[in-house]
Amino acid sequence: MIQAEKSVVEHMLASLTISALQSRAAPTHEQVMHHLELAYERAGLIPTQASAIRVLERISREINKAETVLEFIGRGEGHPH
Repeated sequence: MIQAEKSVVEHMLASLTISALQSRAAPTHEQVMHHLELAYERAGLIPTQASAIRVLERISREINKAETVLEFIGRGEGHPH
């Protein structure tokens, strides 16, 4: 993944996080695509199919890692393990 695509990932993760915190709901497919378009715009890139696939795969991995961390943190006293 090139540095410019990493920038798209960072923009998209920030945008999705803010949106999810504000709405308290997971984004729809349409919203994800909107955030992807915005992230490419902010990074000054024109998306190709191959690039978009790499970015979305990276976003998916980052979200899965974050969910794993949140699940681990949520296992405090009184929570089943």
